[in-house]
Amino acid sequence: MAERPSAAQEALSKVEDQLSCLVCLEPYTNPRLLSCFHVYCQHCLEDIVAHNRQGQLECPKCRRPTPLPPTGVSGLQAAFNIHHLFDIQETLKKVKEPQKLACEKCVKTTRKATSFCRQCTKFICEKCTDMHKEWEEFEGHEVVTIEKVEGDLIRLVSPKKMSPRCPKHDENMKLFCEPCGELICIHCTVQIHKDHKYCVIADTFESHKKEILDSLGPVEKQLEATDTALVNLDGRHAEIIEHGGKLATNIHSKFDEIRRALDAREGELMAELEGHTQQKLKSLSAQREEVEILQTQRSSCLHFVRESIRTGSPGDVLKMKQGVVKQVRELVDTFDPNTLEPRETTNTCFVPSAQLVKDCKEFGTIVLCCVNIPQKAIAGQKVTAYCQFLSPKNSAPPEAKLISKITDKATKCVVKERGKGEYEISYQLTVGGASELIVRVGGEEVAGSPFPVAVKTPIDKLGTVIKTINDLKRPRGVALNQAGEIIVAEQGAGIVSIFSPTGDKLRTLDTRGTAVGEMNGPCGVAVDGDDNILVVDNGNHRLLKFSRGGDLIAAGSHGNGPGQLNNPIGVCVNSVNGKVFVVDRGAHCLHIFNSDLTFSSKFGSKGSGNGQFNYPWDVASDRSGCVYVVDYHNHRVQVFTPDGGYLAQFGKYSSGNEALYVPVSICVDSDDLVYVGEYGNNRVSVLAYEVFLKSFGSYGSGPGQFNSPDGIAVDQCGVVYVSDRYNNRVQIFS
Repeated sequence: MAERPSAAQEALSKVEDQLSCLVCLEPYTNPRLLSCFHVYCQHCLEDIVAHNRQGQLECPKCRRPTPLPPTGVSGLQAAFNIHHLFDIQETLKKVKEPQKLACEKCVKTTRKATSFCRQCTKFICEKCTDMHKEWEEFEGHEVVTIEKVEGDLIRLVSPKKMSPRCPKHDENMKLFCEPCGELICIHCTVQIHKDHKYCVIADTFESHKKEILDSLGPVEKQLEATDTALVNLDGRHAEIIEHGGKLATNIHSKFDEIRRALDAREGELMAELEGHTQQKLKSLSAQREEVEILQTQRSSCLHFVRESIRTGSPGDVLKMKQGVVKQVRELVDTFDPNTLEPRETTNTCFVPSAQLVKDCKEFGTIVLCCVNIPQKAIAGQKVTAYCQFLSPKNSAPPEAKLISKITDKATKCVVKERGKGEYEISYQLTVGGASELIVRVGGEEVAGSPFPVAVKTPIDKLGTVIKTINDLKRPRGVALNQAGEIIVAEQGAGIVSIFSPTGDKLRTLDTRGTAVGEMNGPCGVAVDGDDNILVVDNGNHRLLKFSRGGDLIAAGSHGNGPGQLNNPIGVCVNSVNGKVFVVDRGAHCLHIFNSDLTFSSKFGSKGSGNGQFNYPWDVASDRSGCVYVVDYHNHRVQVFTPDGGYLAQFGKYSSGNEALYVPVSICVDSDDLVYVGEYGNNRVSVLAYEVFLKSFGSYGSGPGQFNSPDGIAVDQCGVVYVSDRYNNRVQIFS
């Protein structure tokens, strides 16, 4: 078995890979930088220009053109960071055989080297190592053993940062001319750069270094975008292959019924499908190559600039600064985000012919079907979608129906032919909520079907009961998870029930008891960003955290200490920082917990002043992270910053129908509209901050009436879920 290469050998191989020119495949000779941040030998670039009919310089790797300076290729920016790699290469060659490595400090002896001084960049023996420890001259030098050098040589070898010399005066260039963006010597200040603003390189280096690094910000974002685009393109590539496979299976199943008569036709259809699929894959491959080019340009940019700053002297960096920043800006300005979106879709489907026996020679059609569906709609307004066949031959007209995910009822869709394989699909929903549009052609659903449609009810029309979940036991808090499931705390039953969007019971968190993780009167519920369920257990005076499946993750405790609760009732998860806010009714305050339920802080005390409470009851958060608290006996809503700082209040000083009376529940929707459940008025009021918009509901047990609306949740379509405590139900409004 071959021996595993040493760390030094592996490092040497990696370094040498970076030292080979991609054109001549030899170690770099006078490396020069192109505008795309790729590096090549000067003589290789000169050959490229010489063989180009227009005398242009185009990168061999990414094909990006680089403008040539008046002096030609020799005037391009030198890739000085490459020289540091050559230094590393030479040192690595020595480390490969440490037993033959002699001390490079001793003059007349051949003592074996045992260590490496990073500042001296030399291998030294034990005696020289001791001198480094004792002599003041070597104070601050970093000396490491050969073993450590072998494992971390690339970091330990310091770049040689030489001061460049002025070509006109043969003096060290220690100054930087701001207007010209050039390094100059002291003699230049009284001749060529007289009256120019200049400064010492060491004094101005950090500010210019920051400017260079700041210019990389857009490139980093574009690199992230190209990374995401490549993932999306690969995903779409797989989708098209998978979709083509599904269609092929469908074709096979149809043809199996009449195999003998249709073998020839089946082959034609499979070839047609393969043609469409390969055409899409070819298009995607071409697009992927474009995005890879964008990616490699920006990767090269980031790598070169950062390495140049890290390894170059201030003078080197400032000398290159003007040109590099210009190149970076050109790279950023030429970025086209439209290149990142996949140009192909899985818009093919197989449509079997209606007349199988009569016309078996032309049985079946490969249909490319494009469906344009408005994903948002307003209840009561007509909506029009379009379906177009790109291969309309022998295609039957589409069939469509819209199904509400809440009521499970279908809405009739009108399909109208517009000619040239295009059809108009129109529908009108009278109530809001998430729905799905199903489009079929020849009995088969088209690609992408069912299509999601979010139907929103205007606020002035809100208040119609579209669904009721009955037979609950004193429901209190209500929340929605990312799948649209309805989570209800049944205080009377001591359980938390989870229902489907249509109101069918799916599962139950049933851990009744007083032990850790058990519940005794759950009141408030909320869902965090990971779909974990937070439950305020009023009877046990604690906060519980369960996974979506019902496994206990964390549990709080009862008491008066930090993070301990005394008669808690409401809970919410802050939309910005993910922290958990718990209303402690007994202590007239709110506790703030971190996402793992460790205590963060608390605010509030008993009273009627700003930031005080008289039995707070529920809490909610808006898009900016502001916190809204219903103040039961103060008949108001108070608004706080994400860390509990008082901002405002509303409701208490209103008059007439706009006045809040014993508010018990609150929710804020995605438009920052505030929904308040009022026990005193047995209604739900809707406000835009302190501006009253409307209310619905009254006391009673009929549809749309309440007997203590103790919990509210609102989905993305503006559908309102209200737990009707003493009527033992949850009513869903649109």
